[in-house]
Amino acid sequence: MKLFIPLMATAALTLAACDQKTGSTTVTSNAATGEVKQTETGAGSAVAKLQPGKWEVKTQVSDLKMKDMPKGVSSTPPAQTNSICLTAEQAAKGPAELLKGAQSDCTVTSSTFAGGKVESELTCKMPGDMTMHSKTKGTFTETSFTTDQEMEMSGAHAMSQKVHTEGRRIGECDAAR
Repeated sequence: MKLFIPLMATAALTLAACDQKTGSTTVTSNAATGEVKQTETGAGSAVAKLQPGKWEVKTQVSDLKMKDMPKGVSSTPPAQTNSICLTAEQAAKGPAELLKGAQSDCTVTSSTFAGGKVESELTCKMPGDMTMHSKTKGTFTETSFTTDQEMEMSGAHAMSQKVHTEGRRIGECDAAR
């Protein structure tokens, strides 16, 4: 479903930001120009980075509400589990790199990563005169994370949902074939 693409971008953004210093990071992107700006406020020591390797990520959507929701679509779709390879290069990049490919104009505010906890807020202008706003809270270590997100989308395809995501490092990436 195209409507869930922002959800994945947000989850990836949260993950990549885990190497930021404590304080607040604001990332603004402009899909039309490709320009991405990142500013940081606050001070503190760097927090743990996610370890590169193979990660298993389980996502559970709940409380899905959509204007004119198609018949048969559940407000609690089945959980999805995916495996991804997080390279050392990807683990070292911040949220700005992810927003370059998000195809949206996004602003991330109040992104705080301290003491193994994460809180972030994101607003994106989406294609078709739509806006997505999400708030995420969770916990993380170098080898695991858990987040809970509340997302609302306004415009032509208004919807809202809650998303619980859990990830854990399960080993080294598979060798390239």
